[in-house]
Amino acid sequence: MNLQESIRRILNEKTIDITTIIRRVRPSELEREFEESLDMASESAHKNIWLGALSLDRFINLTISITIDGIHHELYGKLPEDIQWHEDVTKSLKEYYKDRIKVRYNKLIKERYK
Repeated sequence: MNLQESIRRILNEKTIDITTIIRRVRPSELEREFEESLDMASESAHKNIWLGALSLDRFINLTISITIDGIHHELYGKLPEDIQWHEDVTKSLKEYYKDRIKVRYNKLIKERYK
C-alpha cells in the first residue's frame, strides 16, 4: 500500500478506536493529558467519595471527560466530519484506560477507610 492509499484509508475511517486517536494525538501528549486528568479527577473525587456519591462509572466518566477536554484541539478538524466523534472517542478512551482508572479509584476508596 502506498502513502496516498494509506492517507485515503485513514481519512475515510468511519469508526474511532485508540489507534485512530493516537494517529492524531501524539502518544506522549495523550498520556500526559490522561495523567493530568486522572490527578484532577482524583482531587475532585476525594470529597465525593467521602460522601459515598461517586461510583466507579462516574469516576471513569469524569476522568475521560477531562482528558477529552485536553485533547479536543488535537482531534477537532482531524476526524471525518460525518462521524459522531465525541461518543466514539469517549468509548475508545474508556476501554483503553479503564483498568488504570479503576486502580486509582480503588486506591481512593482504600484511603477512605484508613
